[in-house]
Amino acid sequence: MTAQAATPYKPPSTPLFTILPSSWIPYAELMRLDRPDGFYAFYWHYAIGLGFAACLTAPPPTPSTLLSLSLHLALWTLLLRGITCTWNDNLDQEFDRRVTRTKNRPIARGAVSTMNAHIFTLLLIGLAGAVLVPLSREAVIHALGITVVLMIYPLGKRFTDFPQVILGVGFAMPVFMCCAVLGMQISLPFPWTCYTTGTGTSGDGVGDGVLQIRAFPAAAGLFLVSLLWTVIFDTVYAHQDVKDDVKAGVRSLAVLLGGWTKAVLSVLAAGQVMLLLWVGVMCQFSVVYFVLGCGGAGGVLASMLWLVKLDRPASCAWWFGPGSKLVGACLVAGFWGEYLVRSDMAGLVAAL
Repeated sequence: MTAQAATPYKPPSTPLFTILPSSWIPYAELMRLDRPDGFYAFYWHYAIGLGFAACLTAPPPTPSTLLSLSLHLALWTLLLRGITCTWNDNLDQEFDRRVTRTKNRPIARGAVSTMNAHIFTLLLIGLAGAVLVPLSREAVIHALGITVVLMIYPLGKRFTDFPQVILGVGFAMPVFMCCAVLGMQISLPFPWTCYTTGTGTSGDGVGDGVLQIRAFPAAAGLFLVSLLWTVIFDTVYAHQDVKDDVKAGVRSLAVLLGGWTKAVLSVLAAGQVMLLLWVGVMCQFSVVYFVLGCGGAGGVLASMLWLVKLDRPASCAWWFGPGSKLVGACLVAGFWGEYLVRSDMAGLVAAL
């Protein structure tokens, strides 16, 4: 049975849902706690951003610091996803009732009222705000920007054929947020100025004996990597519903591109890999990054574009879920592997 087949509503059977009170289940569904693939779609970008920023911070953050920040941002991601999914379902409830895959969502099926969903959204926003309190002012500003963009995303389906691009911007902004979390100061008005990873100075404001890196171009390149990655995989995901979307009047790149989807996504995937190479060159990363990050992600993207069956919802769902995880894992391995290389080098220099 495909993802499009009409089925009656069945409560999720994952372990968490077996212990929740029945009245809580619709709200847990609004947060998509039964669908972890979407959490990873959000969280990969924070793990990648932390790895990138850790490679350019001197002295490098300790593994325990990175682990603590990773868990902190995971909690933020969980709440942010809950906010945006609840908001999305509330705005899209009329569309959802006309699409087979989404008609059993809590608001669409009447398990949660429109007003209660808005109240729940405000509650989640309050909790997410509390999670942001320990972070720097710059990081909080980026977090607020991410939230606003992701809450605009559902409106994109009504007024533009490019909602995946709006989603991509929201998913890519964590690159800059993670830089702020680790204290990197990237000056937007002067993007081509050098950022020093050093702390000492020689009287000219430049770190002693430390490689100078043009940080903003590299961060901007990684921002575009995340944007393109999101556009590629969310367009594949949207092909599950393309027939119902046409009938319901939902606009998307999947509807717009039609038979040209694979050709266009192939160009975007090539651009993503080229940008990854650009980031590595700008930051003078080691072979570890180029093999694991660039080579790994490029291989998975090529495999997806060759193997995915856009007319088969199950194939689109697999490549959005496990397939996207493979790309995320490669990028995380590339940046965190580079962090380990640089940490060892920094330790060796300190010992000398």
